[in-house]
Amino acid sequence: MSLTVITPAKARDLTTAANARADLGLPAGSPTDDQIKRFIAQASATVASFCRRTFGRETVRERFEIDWRRCRDDDAEGLLLSRAPVVQIASVKVDGLTLAPSAYELAEQPAHPVSLFYLRHLIEGEPRAWMSRAVTVEYEAGWLLPGEERGEPASTTAPDLPAHVERAVIQLVGAAASASGRDMMVKSEDVEGVGSRSFYVQGSTASLPHPEAEATLAQYRRMAFA
Repeated sequence: MSLTVITPAKARDLTTAANARADLGLPAGSPTDDQIKRFIAQASATVASFCRRTFGRETVRERFEIDWRRCRDDDAEGLLLSRAPVVQIASVKVDGLTLAPSAYELAEQPAHPVSLFYLRHLIEGEPRAWMSRAVTVEYEAGWLLPGEERGEPASTTAPDLPAHVERAVIQLVGAAASASGRDMMVKSEDVEGVGSRSFYVQGSTASLPHPEAEATLAQYRRMAFA
């Protein structure tokens, strides 16, 4: 299996400066616009790396190599596409020949926050095994990100980025903004007669600097195979 990006995502920031300021209660100018944009870019890249996925919409070409000699007529589960959510299928080619849309279907299994999408081969409307050497699929997948325009009339049917994913990104932006004004080596402060303050310290088993954000994003994390 191989995957090639045909049209890269036009946007990668998973929130906007206005949304981050509003949710975190940050006044205008503190941090500066340039700072908060950097925080958002850094947090968005961190989330994409942690989840091992691209959230913005991309058009990709995925090729599946199939051992047709081992295929059986009742082996009709389909081909598991690498990207999700799938917005639309542009084309499906079997051994170089383009199939009519009636010869395949997209089967979604919504048992996970990011559903699994299978491409199934149809013969006379019934699912069948892919009796071929190679199947190449071109499709668009991903979410409409905060700040992106859907257009009138709508230029895409992509779903909006889940609100709790954006919230997790904003939490990471807040962690970065909080840490920018203090010594990261200081775990707590104690002022006699005034009070004390302790800071969250990322543990050795934590991947992200905000525990709630990590718990939220864990369900969107793609499995890694050696």
